[in-house]
Amino acid sequence: MNEDEIRTYDELNVDEKEVLDVFRQMKLMSDYNRFRFFNLKVKNLISKYEQLKKLREEIQGDYFLIYNELLSEELIEGELDASDWGIARDYENEVWDAELRLMSEIKANFDLAIKMIESGEADHSIIDAENNL
Repeated sequence: MNEDEIRTYDELNVDEKEVLDVFRQMKLMSDYNRFRFFNLKVKNLISKYEQLKKLREEIQGDYFLIYNELLSEELIEGELDASDWGIARDYENEVWDAELRLMSEIKANFDLAIKMIESGEADHSIIDAENNL
């Protein structure tokens, strides 16, 4: 047999297939654990963004409440322009929502990859790709 000849998975003998299957499973398990690890990190980051948005809303509410109390007690003078805060908050939410969408898309891709490995679909896809070289 010519050393340059490329054989498909189906053309391999049983021992060669077994070796490839073991290496493929090792690679899939490595990917699986790596995907699960990063999926967890992304999930935690998404949770932090959600907490950040809630905290920002609470801080703004407290700010207005305290500011109005100080005004009513005549401890400060001036007028608070809430529209400035609204513009700033809209911008913050727009940026944070864009970042959240990106992280959510990444998480969805990890979820899909994990599901494909768990179901065996990834293994079959790799074998199909090996046969279609």
